[in-house]
Amino acid sequence: MLRSVILILSLFIAASQAMAKSQQIPLEYFNHLPAVEQPSISPDGKHIAVILNQAEFTQVAIVDYDNHSNVQVILQLGADKYRIDELDWANDERILVTVSQPYKIENYRLRTTHLYSASIDGKDVFELRQRASKGQSKLDFYFASPELLSLLQDDSEHVLVTINDRRDNNYSSVFKVNVTNGEFEKYLPNGNRIVNWGVTPKGGVLLAIGVDKDPDTDISYIYTRKDSTADWQLVKTRESYKTETFSPQLYDPVTNTIIVLSDHIEDESKPRKTALWKYDIKQNKFVELLGEAPDGYDVTGTITRLEGNERNIIGFTYNDGFVQRKYFNNTSDLLSQQIAQLFSKKGLTATLWDWDRAKNHYIVATVSDTKPVKFYLFDKQNKKLNPWYGQYPRLNKVQLTRVQPFYFEARDGMKLNGYLTLPENVKNPPVVLFPHGGPFARDSQYFNPFVQMFASRGYAVLQVNFRGSTGFGNDYETAGYLQWGKKMQTDLIDALDWVAEKKLANTESACIVGASYGGYAALVAGYQTPKRFKCIASIAGIADLTSQIDQWKRLGYRNYVTNAVSTDIKEQKQLSPVEHADKFKAPVLLIHGKADTRVSFYQSEAMFDALEKADKEVTFELFDFGTHHLNDSENLRRTMILLDAFLADNLG
Repeated sequence: MLRSVILILSLFIAASQAMAKSQQIPLEYFNHLPAVEQPSISPDGKHIAVILNQAEFTQVAIVDYDNHSNVQVILQLGADKYRIDELDWANDERILVTVSQPYKIENYRLRTTHLYSASIDGKDVFELRQRASKGQSKLDFYFASPELLSLLQDDSEHVLVTINDRRDNNYSSVFKVNVTNGEFEKYLPNGNRIVNWGVTPKGGVLLAIGVDKDPDTDISYIYTRKDSTADWQLVKTRESYKTETFSPQLYDPVTNTIIVLSDHIEDESKPRKTALWKYDIKQNKFVELLGEAPDGYDVTGTITRLEGNERNIIGFTYNDGFVQRKYFNNTSDLLSQQIAQLFSKKGLTATLWDWDRAKNHYIVATVSDTKPVKFYLFDKQNKKLNPWYGQYPRLNKVQLTRVQPFYFEARDGMKLNGYLTLPENVKNPPVVLFPHGGPFARDSQYFNPFVQMFASRGYAVLQVNFRGSTGFGNDYETAGYLQWGKKMQTDLIDALDWVAEKKLANTESACIVGASYGGYAALVAGYQTPKRFKCIASIAGIADLTSQIDQWKRLGYRNYVTNAVSTDIKEQKQLSPVEHADKFKAPVLLIHGKADTRVSFYQSEAMFDALEKADKEVTFELFDFGTHHLNDSENLRRTMILLDAFLADNLG
């Protein structure tokens, strides 16, 4: 097993070195899960835990930091049903593995979470789960799935997990768990309908976020307390879509302040965007703007540093195509800046991915628009920087296509942006319009295996951050509210018209391919602009907006529907592609997974039936264990094969 893992990785590298630029890149270079994922260094710096994706199996392996050839597989799962979501070091000798799997309760398709504790030699692996109580139902089993909350800094034998405990009305309760013998102990009950906790490195639970007793509202309550013996105090109440955002990042009991991500502004003449603020609890107001991103970008996260038993925020991140890091004090993280500058000379964005307790051993991650993620190991004490494994090893020496940002105006004058990838040495290439999912998400400039696969086949790839996309300030995002199938859709067509106007590609020969919301947008194009596209591909896309909205309401997302989608039944039907199958002209490819918990496969099934009834050309591929995100090796492989052939048949 160990030799086979190394051999496969070696063959990947050898094949990439032999690749000639003039050859078409083989599909198998793209259509697999990343070879390595989530590498993590043990606290003592001696080992690396990593997820390996090999053929149809997903494995957890332990690698010696100083001897990369010593690889020990400690856990292996069949990828068709199970997904390894996270790796965390409990201590120097044990790794925690979070696994999820499909789970069905009546008509609901969900995922259960399972937490395993494994010794680094693989000889002692067991699940951390409370014993089932008498009369436990399937719903009780689902709620009893533990989620890791905190690795206790001063206690290597225990961790904190949350469980939606039946005794606390199935809201989040905190348990202390022994990672060696699996014993559970109630650590903190839940009396305020808490759904999220904030914990200090020592295990002090001093911050909590609760929800309203009315499940049809989207009101949250932020609580703090000075120490573990104090009573909880209500600090802030907010309601989605109606009040300014308030996302606590760190509570400081000494100053009684919270560092928070919020779209709060003090000057109404300035555009509203997410920034990093300090909020004073006693004064009940924002007292200091700690950091904001340049131009119109939102702050997307915080940079934290753990010193002893204290966690501090030392900077923030934003995304201008690539994730950028801004430090409050430029001298606070010189190593990170030095590493970034070193790789920037090679056109790569580099970040410190992980490090050990002593901060001597580091994992560095590099990436660009044309280079997949590759990891390096940096020994600070010996000043050694060595290449490790990459996520797509066979592409290491392959020349991929540049992803270029572009800017355009929509028909109503709104300024929008996106990315255009033009294949090398192809004159007037056909276009693949590739809208992102979400829809409240965004495309970035990073390497994307689908984008590069399309480009390698000679297609121009058009990605559009249509209105509703996130990261560009409130006006950009909120302009997409209630615009499903309307302005968010015409933004895609306006981007295609911009490409035509600039004569950058052949928009008369175009296909639209999307997943999730992008799949919905592809199907909407099928009936709203049927003459613009020669083919349509929807992966896990919504076809019947009315039934999807009904599902969201049952799951408690009524506020999202009301404020961001649509509440008008007549409009919902009008914006549902399944109601307009007769208008389609182009061939349609539908791909969906039965284990999709976000968008039911019934959506694609209904679209297929409607198109067949209307005597339209349609193909439907249904994966038995497919999830919403194509994170199964065989399903991903099959999807790319189908797309490659579908595009060749219709754009070739």
